Amino acid sequence: MIQKKNICIVASSLGGGGAERVATQQSSMLEKIGHNIFVVTVLNSVSYPVSGKVLNLGLEIDEKDSIGAKIIRHYKTKRFLKKNNIDIIIDHRTRSTVLGELLYSYFTYKGLSVLYYVHSYRLENYLPKNNLIFRKIFNRGKYIITVAKEIEEQVKKVFQFNHIKTIYNPIDIKSLNSLLKEVVTQDFEYVLFYGRLVDEVKNLQLLINAYEKSILPQKKIKLLIIGDGQDKVMLEEMVNKLCLSEMVLFKPFMSNPFPIVKQAKYTLLTSDHEGFPMTIIESLACGVPVISVDCKSGPKEIIKDKINGLLVENNNIESLINAMNLLVLDDELLAFCKANTIESVLKFNEDSISKQWVNVLN
Repeated sequence: MIQKKNICIVASSLGGGGAERVATQQSSMLEKIGHNIFVVTVLNSVSYPVSGKVLNLGLEIDEKDSIGAKIIRHYKTKRFLKKNNIDIIIDHRTRSTVLGELLYSYFTYKGLSVLYYVHSYRLENYLPKNNLIFRKIFNRGKYIITVAKEIEEQVKKVFQFNHIKTIYNPIDIKSLNSLLKEVVTQDFEYVLFYGRLVDEVKNLQLLINAYEKSILPQKKIKLLIIGDGQDKVMLEEMVNKLCLSEMVLFKPFMSNPFPIVKQAKYTLLTSDHEGFPMTIIESLACGVPVISVDCKSGPKEIIKDKINGLLVENNNIESLINAMNLLVLDDELLAFCKANTIESVLKFNEDSISKQWVNVLN
């Protein structure tokens, strides 16, 4: 039984990355199951479709980062929450300063039930500084929601919190299948990475070096990289120095990359750390196997080695090269992994995850 509530999803932005995609998809999922949805975005970045009434603080305040602008944002958010009789806050923001979180906890969110999301194994992005002030702030929340079991275990270990629950990021397979109807043709074979081009996190230099040393270039199988980010120019320069500019192709961020994902031989993830990487479950839902490093956290909770993809040692270039070669040379293994992809992510389908949210919100 759904107990209908007014729920406000708060995010740093609504475009560009996996956490942002999860926040926007959550707005749709919770609306579908009967809740009234409101959304607050701190920055004026909206790339994904969002449900509910939206307060775009970045648009209203021109994304200024002065102390005065921050105070205005808190005031406008509080007024928005009060005007719409919000019952529950689901907070997806990254969190970095004590003062900012004190304002949210004791002013902006005062009197409301708050669920704090942790989207990354790198806890300092969401639960910074293991000190008494932050402990007190986050103990005020009803739940801390983690997106992977490994993150839950780490939060318990570092903070000794007990009000923690893991809810995996959902995928709306029905909507994804609709997006796959868009016709995109590529006249070459390729493997694919898509996501933010931030090397410190995604470790894309490892990917490019492994590709260069693999058999893929001589097999005329290209590496396609889709996305934008602070390291795009550096990566393009690296590709040019390796004389791979005709084999490693860059495309800008796409709100619907899935027709291109569908045509890849396999997708790749080489991150130093993650949370619960959406690109893995999206790729599998498109029927495409994944080669991923076993980073903290997420990949080993999704990928079953040589069942729906390959899981390799983190930051080990030889293991990555061997895996990339294997799924090119072993057609039988590639076909077997491909056959298991969609079934392997059904447990992450929106219908299943929404039932967990019904229990938490009730």
